[in-house]
Amino acid sequence: MTLRTARHLTSLFLVRDERVLLLYRRGSRAIADSWVGIGGHFEPHELADPTAAALRELHEEIGVTAGQLADLALRYVAVRDTGTEIRTTYYFTAELAAGAPIPAQCAEGDLDWFDLSADATGLDMPPTAKIAFTHWLTTGRHDRELRLIAVDANGRPAGTI
Repeated sequence: MTLRTARHLTSLFLVRDERVLLLYRRGSRAIADSWVGIGGHFEPHELADPTAAALRELHEEIGVTAGQLADLALRYVAVRDTGTEIRTTYYFTAELAAGAPIPAQCAEGDLDWFDLSADATGLDMPPTAKIAFTHWLTTGRHDRELRLIAVDANGRPAGTI
């Protein structure tokens, strides 16, 4: 059995006016250039507080603060085995509050707003991001459930025992 390291990440799908903000992240150490929510790695002191990590990343990457959000919710927890690393990603959603400035730039890549009726299956996304985002667009945004995702080293949904 191969021993694996661990990586903890956050990702947030930010909604405004029936559109959702995604980032085409470029030059990441962890993933190929692709579409993701706004987020990143936990700091060591945040390991017990995924919400704090998500809010810090949101502020660092696009300048949005907790006070500019409504309906912040943890929606998916994903575990991905890359073969050398176990990645746990906490996927959040939130509404950008009325009157809050609309983010337009991010040093990590290109921002774009997608219609909530968009078909996400054609977007180039990491495996758990694609599962979470596609499910959220079609089903998850209509309820308040917390869901779990498991993906194997080949990027396929992992089975259970």
